[in-house]
Amino acid sequence: MSIGAAVDITSPDAGKIVAAASLRAHERGEQCFVISILRSLTGDRSDEEAEIAARNLGLIASRNAAPIVHEADDVARGIVAAAKSFGVDVLFVGSPRRRTILRSVPEKLLQLAPPFEVVVVAAMT
Repeated sequence: MSIGAAVDITSPDAGKIVAAASLRAHERGEQCFVISILRSLTGDRSDEEAEIAARNLGLIASRNAAPIVHEADDVARGIVAAAKSFGVDVLFVGSPRRRTILRSVPEKLLQLAPPFEVVVVAAMT
């Protein structure tokens, strides 16, 4: 089995989730995969987003984790599919941002009842 971290590769907060997942993988002697689902692989990214993505990819590499980037219209379903295909049995996600109408990605993910444990990492303060 393996450990996973679901992050937005352009998020400045991805490091905390990657660190938690890679630590657990190291403790268990398992592979760590960092899953990022994009709605479009060809979409335009700002210079700032590209810089953050590059920094996050460097962090992923420094933690001996493997980045997985997939394209999917439904981010939560894409995360579940990718995690299943890489044998993830524990998936780390960030705590959901409060929303008034739509569910957050972590909430949607939990609603799908994936066949693996989901660990919610508290937001940075």
